[in-house]
Formats: sequence, structure tokens, C-alpha cells
Amino acid sequence: MAEPEPEPIEPAAPEPARSEIEALFALVRRRYGDRLTAEQLAAVRVGIEGIVETSRALRAVRLRNSDEPVQPFAPFRAEP
Repeated sequence: MAEPEPEPIEPAAPEPARSEIEALFALVRRRYGDRLTAEQLAAVRVGIEGIVETSRALRAVRLRNSDEPVQPFAPFRAEP
């Protein structure tokens, strides 16, 4: 009896995001790598991954020219 073929493991981020993460991390490592420990670089990488994911989510939202920012309405109430 043949074993089922294992499903391919997908990377955590899509390829364009992965290349963006790598480029930003290389920039940080080149500028500040001599001042950061391996543990700090790992923390920076996690932060960069979060920033890239957030920025990709924001870029996915399409706005029309007529879209305006939401203005919170708080009526003024004078104290009695």
C-alpha cells in the first residue's frame, strides 16, 4: 500500500513579502549589524515581518478619490 504524498509546506509569507522582508532586514543588518547581538537581530527580524504584513494589508485596501477620513463626532456639552 502506497503512503499518501505529504503536502508541501508553504512559507509563512508569500514570495513577494519574503523578498521585501529580506531586503529590509539586509538593510538593517548592514547599517546596525555591528552593534546588535544575534538575539537582537532576531527580534528586529520579527518586527520587520510584522511591519511588512501590516503594510501589505494596508496596501490591499483600495480607496477612491471620494473616500474621506472618518471624523469622530463628539458634541460639546456644557457642564450644568
